[in-house]
Amino acid sequence: MQRNAASKSGGACAPLRLSDLVRDLLALGVRPGDLLMVHSSLRSIGLVDGGPETVVDALLQALGPDGTLVVPTFTYPTAGNPEFVFDPIHTPSQMGAISEAARRRPEAHRSIHLAHSIAAIGPLAQAITTSGGASGWDAHSPMGQVFSRNGRYLLLGVPYQNLTAMHLCEVWLGLPYRKPRTSEGRMRHPDGSTTPLVSIGTPPLPGNPGSDYNRLGQRMEDAGLVKLAPVGNAIARLLDAHDMGAMGRELTRRDPNGFLQQGPTVTQLTHGHTIESEKGEHCVVDPTRIYGAT
Repeated sequence: MQRNAASKSGGACAPLRLSDLVRDLLALGVRPGDLLMVHSSLRSIGLVDGGPETVVDALLQALGPDGTLVVPTFTYPTAGNPEFVFDPIHTPSQMGAISEAARRRPEAHRSIHLAHSIAAIGPLAQAITTSGGASGWDAHSPMGQVFSRNGRYLLLGVPYQNLTAMHLCEVWLGLPYRKPRTSEGRMRHPDGSTTPLVSIGTPPLPGNPGSDYNRLGQRMEDAGLVKLAPVGNAIARLLDAHDMGAMGRELTRRDPNGFLQQGPTVTQLTHGHTIESEKGEHCVVDPTRIYGAT
């Protein structure tokens, strides 16, 4: 792996079309009928004709009518503001342009959580997004449902640091540095009224050195449990929930701090290039082809 600063040029390649993205997703191993949660970076993919809407179209086309697409629509960057009101219909996702494009689809369903909502499209969407209670992280929660149903996770141009299912593993394994914490806010309803909204998160305890989810991800890659291929210019990583859970249990059996950063940097991924920008980290084939718009 090489770590570079992000290019602002976006490269000179022709824009990617819907058919290009569908071809790449199917070649990676996305299957019709999958339950697929996607963490993504539009700029990692490169210049796309039609932007994030085309990426969502490609994901839905690859999944087919029997598949269900899930995206994080988290709002934790602003949910702590006392003036924040969660509106399931109008509050935008703060997890990138692709997740926001999926959330805005008329057929999308969204779960209720002050900081960690998800949106889903497909046959399982309503069942997943309406499951559970106040917790975003227990087995009955929407994210817990994706894991329990042995969903698959697609990292589309982002590292394992973005994979929130790793955090789910920490909670389910009962690791001592993750403790439930209740947050109280407000939710806006379609008629404009607001009501209290209580949500439960599991932030790390003070003094936590930070997460290194790349460590488990790299181990899974070394064991052949991750499918790797380009989607446009993005390095795409596709893995099964139960494989990740089993490897996570084994890692923490050997090292109870296996999910934590244990040095000055997180584990470096050996496949492709990791690009740092003001938007975060991006995993790409060619650093000169990163798209600088978003």
